Amino acid sequence: MEIRDSKKHRLWITTVLLVVLIISILSILYSHTYASIEDIKKKVESTRAEIIELEKIIKALDDSIKNREKRIEELSQEYLETETQLKVLEVELVQSESRLKEKNRIFAGRVRSAYIKGWTSYLELFLESENFGDVIIRMAYLTRILNRDAELINSVKNEQALIKKRKTEIASKRQKLLELRSQKDGEYRNLVDQRREKDNLLASVKKRLAVELVKITPQAERKPVYGIVIDNHPRARPQHGLAKASLIYEYEVEGGITRYLALFSSFPTKVGPIRSARSHSIILAMENSVNYIYASAGTDILIKIKDWKVNSTNAITSGNPSFFRDSSRKAPHNLYVNLATLGVEEPSKEVVIRPAYLSRQGNEASEVILEYSSIYSVRYEYLSKKGVYRRYVNGELHRDATKEEILARNIIVQYVPHGLDILRRPTPKLVGKGKIEFYSQGQQFSGTWIKDSNTSPTRFYYQDGRELERVYGQTWIQIVRIPRK
Repeated sequence: MEIRDSKKHRLWITTVLLVVLIISILSILYSHTYASIEDIKKKVESTRAEIIELEKIIKALDDSIKNREKRIEELSQEYLETETQLKVLEVELVQSESRLKEKNRIFAGRVRSAYIKGWTSYLELFLESENFGDVIIRMAYLTRILNRDAELINSVKNEQALIKKRKTEIASKRQKLLELRSQKDGEYRNLVDQRREKDNLLASVKKRLAVELVKITPQAERKPVYGIVIDNHPRARPQHGLAKASLIYEYEVEGGITRYLALFSSFPTKVGPIRSARSHSIILAMENSVNYIYASAGTDILIKIKDWKVNSTNAITSGNPSFFRDSSRKAPHNLYVNLATLGVEEPSKEVVIRPAYLSRQGNEASEVILEYSSIYSVRYEYLSKKGVYRRYVNGELHRDATKEEILARNIIVQYVPHGLDILRRPTPKLVGKGKIEFYSQGQQFSGTWIKDSNTSPTRFYYQDGRELERVYGQTWIQIVRIPRK
């Protein structure tokens, strides 16, 4: 059974390592930085050498494990045999001691009889003889008695020697059992350690394989079903749920700060704080076909929500117990929703397959800086090892309320003309077209955006007209004003 498992493990590890080799080659070919043919060859040879070395280690561990298993089996057999021999010796010892006891009893009787009668009894045998022939007969009889006594004495001595030998053998067998048990325990401990070492090695290869697969395997992302307006006032930070959002729009509001529209395909238990609706966040929700969750709005906006037949939920008036206030914060920065219990939408069955790597080469971009106002700025810092952008707000690391870092895989800076609504609130004009900058995997691309109507999707294109394809992971769309010339 162990041998078959060993062969399966070796076959498995070889297969895994071959996959890793293929993945390594593919990751080179599809990486966002172009390598020369020589670099690729070196990487392939390095991976192949690593596979050979790992196979050697696995084989050595397998061989050692099999040898130890065989040794343990041999020790177990030897232990059983010795144990059987010990039992036989113990039975024989009991029998010898019983015989010795009986012989001692007989011998003791003879000695006692001789002592009582004394040696005169032997002299009387001769004196009472009637003739020489009778003397000879009596001497023969006496000789027989003496020989019998001598045999009895020798028999006792032999039995004592045999008992001594049995006891020595029993002590030796018991010592051997202790040694065999100690050897077996030592072999078993080594076997356990080597199996653990092998399992750890296999686990590390599995983990590496999983990481490599994630790097180059397209990911399926579920379509978002909720779009929640989230407060970004300093008193609303840190927010809940941002780290779990699929896509987040950031746009300007009054007071020189911004607000978010976060789209969710998963259902976190606490998202917010929720704030009021704006016409442009409504339009963004409509184009993504999500349930728009907001904390009421001005009369003009509420009329638009009704006239535009927006699929929406007003957190203030809905009466759903999944909306709640957090007493540790002050209104209006304390209204949250539990999406897991809200029950307005079901998880979407629609999925989008996102690639793991960009299919083209852009300009190197390790940093993105956006100034929304004199009191509010956003900065992204690229982490090459993770392939993500770490987000900062006003120079401070942006974290969710759960302490999780906000990490973006894609950043789209959408340049949009801004105006003012009837209440003189900043309002980006999302229908139309304009320029974009796209950041992903440490690269920057220029392009354009086009939106034909309130409900049509905003489409993003590279400079050459090919539609932009985002890699999997969280995306931030930064809606900003068109820079002044």
